[in-house]
Parts: sequence; C-alpha cells; structure tokens
Amino acid sequence: MDPHDGWPGKEHSHTGEVTGGRPPSPGWTDEEKAAVAGLRQECLALSETINTHPYWGPFTGGDLVGRRMELKATTRMAAGAAPEA
Repeated sequence: MDPHDGWPGKEHSHTGEVTGGRPPSPGWTDEEKAAVAGLRQECLALSETINTHPYWGPFTGGDLVGRRMELKATTRMAAGAAPEA
C-alpha cells in the first residue's frame, strides 16, 4: 500500500465534536509488501488446487455449483463464521 495523506475531520456546528478524518498513512514497508504478495500467491495456488481437483470432475452445471456452495458453507461453519441467510 502506498503512503497517503490524511484528511481532517468535520466539526459539528452545535457540539464542536470532530468526526471522520484520517491521519496520514506511511504506507507498507517492503517487508509487508513482500508478505502480502506471498500470501496472495499462496491463495491463488490453493484456489487452483481446489478448482482443478479430480473430485469436481463428475459434476456439471447446477450440481457443480451446489457442491461448491456446500463446500463454502461447510468451511465457513468450521471457521466459526456466521452462515449466510
């Protein structure tokens, strides 16, 4: 992530409270950039492994979509995420 200038908040006309705004961001270090790039590469490799796995071979169309949605729901439940409504 590149460095970005911050911006001031806005002062409420009746209370004087300042809300919003952001401090300047120094951006990511080279080490942080390398870590993110590595994690993105790993995510792409894992996605390719899952999508090209022989398990999916017999499924087509709606059956394939249904099985992939089951996998998605199962992994979210296992991770403790709230199920989709």
